[in-house]
Amino acid sequence: MTPPDAHADSPPLIRYDQILEAARTAIEEHGPDALTSQIAEFAGLARPNFYRHFASKDDLGRALARSTYRELRAKIEARLGLPGTPLEVIRALIATQVVWADSHPNLYRFLVSRGYQRRSQQVIEHSELSAEIIAAAARYFPRLADYPDAVETTIVGLIGLFDASVLRWLSDPVGTREELIDRLTAQAWLILEDHLHGFSIYVDPATPLPQAAAGR
Repeated sequence: MTPPDAHADSPPLIRYDQILEAARTAIEEHGPDALTSQIAEFAGLARPNFYRHFASKDDLGRALARSTYRELRAKIEARLGLPGTPLEVIRALIATQVVWADSHPNLYRFLVSRGYQRRSQQVIEHSELSAEIIAAAARYFPRLADYPDAVETTIVGLIGLFDASVLRWLSDPVGTREELIDRLTAQAWLILEDHLHGFSIYVDPATPLPQAAAGR
């Protein structure tokens, strides 16, 4: 949706941003199914005025999903290309997602319910994140750059595994957050190792990756 400041008769852009922040706050407090009235209350805005900024609650949901996922994506991308062993690199990426989800449980539930990981112009640019991950992996293993679709399929599968595991843990936190991260790291490595073997790539998970290749 075009922000309202693009139209001469629309309120200032700050009101658009305030509603997004109010929606985030309402979801954090009331859960993924927060009501429009609750969002309007947090924004200090009468419900009729709400629709001057967003065509519908679903329109607002899409905007909030884009905004929020970009925040999470930026945190994950900041960990790409860091030096360390394969297990350390994988763990750092998983820990970023798990820690964020633990800090924003209802917002995370909202993102997953919105299907943010699927390819859809209505949701988020997950394919761009996949491309970033593939590019980072290809710095270590150049052969992977020739098979982006196969690598992306594995990434999407791992994201589904992470989402399901994190959601279950948020609802029923058996074990500590660190134990969840360790478990997901071990599971992710088993999947990735099998994928790498398919390309005749064999890696010691405890041996540091080359520093030169790790640079972004």
